[in-house]
Amino acid sequence: MRARPLATAVVLALTTALLAAAAPGRPAPTALTPSGDRATATAATRLAGNTEVPVKGGSARFDAPPKTLAALKARGVAIAEIDTQGQISPHYSTGSIDLGIKSGTVTNSGGKVGGELRFTRAGIALINIRTKKVVKVTGFVGDLSQGTLDAVLNRGAKTTLGTFTRPRTTSSIDTEAAVLRMDTDLTVTAAAAARLNAALGTPFFTAGGPLLRIRIDAALDPSVDLETALNLGHHVP
Repeated sequence: MRARPLATAVVLALTTALLAAAAPGRPAPTALTPSGDRATATAATRLAGNTEVPVKGGSARFDAPPKTLAALKARGVAIAEIDTQGQISPHYSTGSIDLGIKSGTVTNSGGKVGGELRFTRAGIALINIRTKKVVKVTGFVGDLSQGTLDAVLNRGAKTTLGTFTRPRTTSSIDTEAAVLRMDTDLTVTAAAAARLNAALGTPFFTAGGPLLRIRIDAALDPSVDLETALNLGHHVP
């Protein structure tokens, strides 16, 4: 005769538990996500092209256009290299300056190269031979997402030196060599032109005028799957 009261107690316990679970204010049980779904979500995030790929080094070559170089020379302005210790070379440059890339990141920003490149402490000196005025241009940082090159003039505030056209990611990334390659022209900004002219004592630079031809070879982290991280298989119209 004890079996019937025991069965009744079990039914009452189950009913109470079901009513408590359905009570308002209680959160619904969390569904377990299969591992396959998590993998799919992770892959989708990577395919968005927002992954920052570390830059491990590299080099850049800054070339003054022949016409710019000739015009500077006509005004008595020479170009010289600045080493990582801040010392100006006693020898004038032919217009080509090599700088190292120390760090940074690269992203796929709307189908074009994004991220940032930070250069070594070396730089470029513009020397007005007639007036003995010198402008040291150092602390280069390339904002790849904005298409700008920032620098410090004579240890002052950082200035946006110039702007450039951002290249497409698919044509700039060598996935086999894990290298970002860029070849672009830099045009001087109005603010930089004014500061350079004032420091050199000669009205040479004009806003939007050609400043440098920049060639970049930035070494990317070889452990990263670049095609996935930068979404190189997806073409943005």
